[in-house]
Amino acid sequence: MPQRFTATENAFDKGIEKTSAKQGAKLAGEWVEEIRKADFTGSKGLASELERLEKLLNEDEPDGDKLKTLLEKIGQDTAKAADRAEDPKVAEKVRKLAEAMGAKQTA
Repeated sequence: MPQRFTATENAFDKGIEKTSAKQGAKLAGEWVEEIRKADFTGSKGLASELERLEKLLNEDEPDGDKLKTLLEKIGQDTAKAADRAEDPKVAEKVRKLAEAMGAKQTA
């Protein structure tokens, strides 16, 4: 999973708009596999959202508005997942990903 975190963080750090739709779809698909193996409240819903993201990014002309809305939703659900992580290091990485997707962090 550390490589997946790094690849995803790099995509957001460089500017997600610079990541091709196909690269984004590949990342989303890899996360779907990882999340499906995970056992936490909300994992099934998050995996389904990531599958929708993967499909959307694989379209010939992905809809930017739908992408933005879906990324925000995934970001919020990712932030919730971070709150449930038992490992503080994993929780911090997950929070950073959530913030990169536009999630509003709660205090």
